Amino acid sequence: MKNPKFFTIGEAEQLIGLLETTLERIKRNRQEFLWLKGELSILDLIVECGASEKNRDAVEAAEKKKKVAKLAREIEKDVASIEEAGCILREVEEGVVDFFSIQEGTVVFLCWKKGEESIRYWHSIREGFAGRQPLARSPSKS
Repeated sequence: MKNPKFFTIGEAEQLIGLLETTLERIKRNRQEFLWLKGELSILDLIVECGASEKNRDAVEAAEKKKKVAKLAREIEKDVASIEEAGCILREVEEGVVDFFSIQEGTVVFLCWKKGEESIRYWHSIREGFAGRQPLARSPSKS
């Protein structure tokens, strides 16, 4: 990350709707991507056995390769949009996102997980998701 953006709790919460939508699209595209990669592994074996370019399996493999490449670009674009907003996408499947924040002069991460309605947790920059603590115990609340 070039220059981290520091968020207040309110600023981070303003991104939740966008994050929910983007993470759902990433998850859906990733599932299709993985499914197509599995299909392609089988089709590639068939094609490697000497199928011509006009063979139905070869044509299907070529189409699926294009779709896989398109899905990869869409996933990369969505991940980049989250990062461009200043967020740190920690875990795609679970939808874990961190936001740099300063609480009582201490740099921490505000921590949000897909499905949570608001920012309710934080953790030190040295700890991960397992070190999450309720905001009621944040440095700014002590």
